[in-house]
Amino acid sequence: MSKAKLIYIFILWSLMWISMSLLGWYFFMDYMFRNYNLQFLNFNWQELLSSVKSWLKSVPVGSDSNKYVKFDNVWSTLKQQYFDQEKLKQQDMIEAWLKWYVEAIWDPYTVYMTTKENESFQSDLKWENDFEWIWAVVGKKENGVSIDEVIKWSPSYKAWLKPLDLILEINGEKTKDMSVADAVSKIRGPKWTTVELTILRNLEKDITKIVVTRDKIVIPSVMSKTFDITGWNTIGYVNISIIWEDTERALASQLKDFKQKNIKGIVVDLRWNWWWYLPIAVEISSHFIPKDKLVVSSKYRVYPSEDYKSKWYWDYEWIPMVVLVDGLSASASEIIAAALRDNIWAKIVWTKTFGKWSIQTMSQLSAWSSLKYTIWKWYTPKWENVDLKWLEPDIKIDLDRKLYDEKQIDNQLEWAKDAVLKMIK
Repeated sequence: MSKAKLIYIFILWSLMWISMSLLGWYFFMDYMFRNYNLQFLNFNWQELLSSVKSWLKSVPVGSDSNKYVKFDNVWSTLKQQYFDQEKLKQQDMIEAWLKWYVEAIWDPYTVYMTTKENESFQSDLKWENDFEWIWAVVGKKENGVSIDEVIKWSPSYKAWLKPLDLILEINGEKTKDMSVADAVSKIRGPKWTTVELTILRNLEKDITKIVVTRDKIVIPSVMSKTFDITGWNTIGYVNISIIWEDTERALASQLKDFKQKNIKGIVVDLRWNWWWYLPIAVEISSHFIPKDKLVVSSKYRVYPSEDYKSKWYWDYEWIPMVVLVDGLSASASEIIAAALRDNIWAKIVWTKTFGKWSIQTMSQLSAWSSLKYTIWKWYTPKWENVDLKWLEPDIKIDLDRKLYDEKQIDNQLEWAKDAVLKMIK
């Protein structure tokens, strides 16, 4: 046993011995004075004991033994003196307190969900076939309901709704005091019906009304095409809009078609892709990265770290490649972009990514409420973590929305094609 450990044990034992001695002396003196009313050197021991008891009751709120005293005192005061007693609904107050308590961590992905919010969240995870609405993920903010994520090619995407948009009204009904569950129920509706959203755009002062047509959509996870640039240089284009269980198989099929066309370079489009399937992200990367090269690492608080390496599917190792990303490229798409950049020097085009490099898990609590919290974070092959930051692009180019609306020309894609062509030459 080390010397430092022996010193630590000795100090701990000494403190315990002193504490037990003082506690025994306290009870002995309390018993003697209560039963025999002793006086010793005219000292008022009863007053001393009373003072000690008062001091013990005044232990600071931050101590582990008495951490909820302030909370209890607030409730006791309100219960005794607050005028409108009918407003004192303790369960509702506790629910609100729990939400604020967790939010104080300042992790947007760690949240306490009430029973109603948890039921809505679990329902959304099921992805039923009759799921019809505008295909946007919403959350609660102080002044209304916010749009957190928009699914590519969805009604929300076509209506140009954006993440961080604040929904002030739904069909004329104000959302300030509306829960997420209530907002979702009002946004959902039958296919081909419409919902009018009053939107305050982030960093803009203008308030606009946007009408979105609800729809039931089936989104292909992978779409591809080829571009004949100079008659002999053919570039493949792959759009990966969703990363879930079938995405890698769909990609493999598209890449097989590319081999027959003898492509010289690839553009991988990961814009508006916020999906999170880590194993599929590794499999997608394995089509382009040599065997056993690191794709991503995960670091836990309570478990050993893990490395995820390329499985190498012998498809397009070292092929000239450009990756399109944007502010909605998150989680799995960021992993793919970073792995391609760090391993085969792929170029990243457009703007900074969303910056979500963490994974959450769920803990079910009483009354079907739940806690969703961050349990691990990812690191790039260069051991970078960009959680709540972002991946910086090699080439920065903003989307020309007017050009896209009027002529359906994607200027970012055009830049990507030119960049691949230069890499081929």
